[in-house]
Amino acid sequence: MTTSVPSRRRVPHALAAGLVLGMIVTAGCSTKATGDDAGSTQAGGVAAGPGVTDTTIKLGVLTDQTGAFAGLGKSVGQGRDLFWSEKNSQGGVCGRKVEFVVKNHGYNTQQAVSAYSQIKDEVLGVQELLGSPMIAALLPSIESDEMLSLVVSWSSTLLKNPNVVVPGSTYDVEMINGLQYLVDSGKLQRGDTISHIYLEGDYGQNALAGSRAAAEKLGLTLKEHSIKPTDSDLTAQVTASRNSSAKAVLLSTAPAQTASAVSVAEASGYDATFLGSNPTFTPTLLSGSAKTALQENFLLVGSTAPFASKAEKPTAVREAYETKYTEQPTSYVNLGYAQAEIMAGILEAACDKKDLTRSGLQTAMRGLSQVDTGGLIAPLDYSQAGAIPAREVYVLRPDGKAAGGLVIAQELSSCDLAKTYEPAE
Repeated sequence: MTTSVPSRRRVPHALAAGLVLGMIVTAGCSTKATGDDAGSTQAGGVAAGPGVTDTTIKLGVLTDQTGAFAGLGKSVGQGRDLFWSEKNSQGGVCGRKVEFVVKNHGYNTQQAVSAYSQIKDEVLGVQELLGSPMIAALLPSIESDEMLSLVVSWSSTLLKNPNVVVPGSTYDVEMINGLQYLVDSGKLQRGDTISHIYLEGDYGQNALAGSRAAAEKLGLTLKEHSIKPTDSDLTAQVTASRNSSAKAVLLSTAPAQTASAVSVAEASGYDATFLGSNPTFTPTLLSGSAKTALQENFLLVGSTAPFASKAEKPTAVREAYETKYTEQPTSYVNLGYAQAEIMAGILEAACDKKDLTRSGLQTAMRGLSQVDTGGLIAPLDYSQAGAIPAREVYVLRPDGKAAGGLVIAQELSSCDLAKTYEPAE
């Protein structure tokens, strides 16, 4: 059955033209919750889970407002606010306004676990859950609580949990596409050595799985260098990369570590190409000493459109952002907006089935086989549990003159290796 689920918003500027979340809804059987999410019946015969009343739907937000990825968390939150303020002004979802219970974990795993325990009984699902270590620690609770969670993380290992919604191409697929781009553009050739500097934990390990797979297929020699979140000086890792004659250095790091790596290379005359996973960059880096090195030698791979994209939907979001905010934007505004749009689509599909319970959300999510956010992020397919939802990425390069600091070097695309790649069990 093909169903179009339109947004019911009346939006100023250009947003009204592109706000349809297109999706194909597939029929299937669902397994109801065995816990306390059996659902009460409310007005209109809608079964309701935790956080749902006749007038409101509460969702959780577990984000980083003060830690290593605070800039990312802020931008995602701004995108969320842009979408839901308009959506709520037009009546919300299922006749209910959507509200948020927001907790800052400061990129600290224990604080995230504590925050989750505080909100889990008062929310229907989680709109934003940021940070690979935090997500990993919460996975058992998310599964036992049937807590549908839209994560701000792109690890393919998360796909094993049926309640996790990954918003795009995974870290391993990013790296595969990125390395193929470097080969196709002549920056690498068979027999070359590459280096991968990666954060320990799920983020870095998943990106490393992609670089290993691509290196094997493309005939490249891979040197691996693990770092900790607290490492601020990457001189040793960059020096080791140079000593191994690495033509390209892959980065799965925090933004400040990215700046350190490219700055060390520039200072030593090391002219390797740097290729970063999508969380490695923030436009504030272009206000510092790493600006020249980033603009000349750094590329980013990710499935979120840059803030400066000229496509219709990103342009509309940019105009709405500039009307409301004065801070320097990032591409994660687009991600936050798209994630909110995805959640709205899930809620609307669940409402159509009169099932606003946690199990109802999961069933609704699995009915989304073609999710089109108008170019904000790559097209998504959530119909198959455990499957990578997107395999296309943008290749982006820093540009201090562009809003958000990034411009497109290559449009959304996926190489053959990325299309056929399957993560190890």
